[in-house]
Amino acid sequence: MSFSRRGFLSGVSAAALSASLLRRTVAQEATKELKPLPRVKIGKTGIETTLLGVGTGTRGGSDFLNMGQSKFVEVMLHAFQNGIRYIDTAENYRTHIFMRFALQEAAKAGIQREDFFLLTKSFARTAGAAKVVVDRYLYEMECKYIDTLLMHCLSNGDWPKVHEDVWDTFREFRKSGRVKSIGVSCHTFEALEATLTVEDIDVVLVRINPFGVNMDATPDKVVPVIQKLHDRGVGILGMKIYGEGKFTEKQERYDSLKYVMNLGCVDAMTIGFTEKAHVDETLQMVSEIQG
Repeated sequence: MSFSRRGFLSGVSAAALSASLLRRTVAQEATKELKPLPRVKIGKTGIETTLLGVGTGTRGGSDFLNMGQSKFVEVMLHAFQNGIRYIDTAENYRTHIFMRFALQEAAKAGIQREDFFLLTKSFARTAGAAKVVVDRYLYEMECKYIDTLLMHCLSNGDWPKVHEDVWDTFREFRKSGRVKSIGVSCHTFEALEATLTVEDIDVVLVRINPFGVNMDATPDKVVPVIQKLHDRGVGILGMKIYGEGKFTEKQERYDSLKYVMNLGCVDAMTIGFTEKAHVDETLQMVSEIQG
């Protein structure tokens, strides 16, 4: 294959123009004024927080452990300084200690524990195992209370009966004030449907995106269930908004964010950010979707 000098120079000029336009676009995006991150109420819990939360459980928390404490804290603090106040973590993610240091750095920056909506989860499946989790979590994160405690990763459709003793223990935590609200995270459609039978459930963490990726069922099956819960005043929190990292194209991420934000039955959503740039991109898209 041969190239003419004119064609080569033309190509160079086109490439230079393209690079110039790209730099200009990036600069414009960076300076575009963001709308304030919306504040939302989590069902009838009385808890108010930001629409967007930062999760720490991508691939079971391994993505965050691999970052190391220093970078973890750096990314969390960047999210906090840009207005995010919802934190999602769990015992099995092994990030409670990391979160302690992130909250300490936030306090140094003038953002106190009371400003955050702190959610964590437990895999306890017996009352005996459940009774010790809150004291341990409070010690690990150096907190006086947890905003929401969830039974983690439920998959059986008869969980309200099988794990009634655990749920009773969670009720005791809520009554004591050490936990402000209780709920579940579901990983099958049967478990999600079963939440409809629990009268005093405060919060449900549900996998939701428009493409059905890493969800309990297709959106047309999941959405009616969470709509019923939402209508009852249950706080609905969305996860897997980006399909646990499977949406590699920005347009996919944008479309998913817009879909979830417009459902009207998801109060807030959590996304696992491992880079500051990921935080910035999502905040920009949320601002654009707000209109």
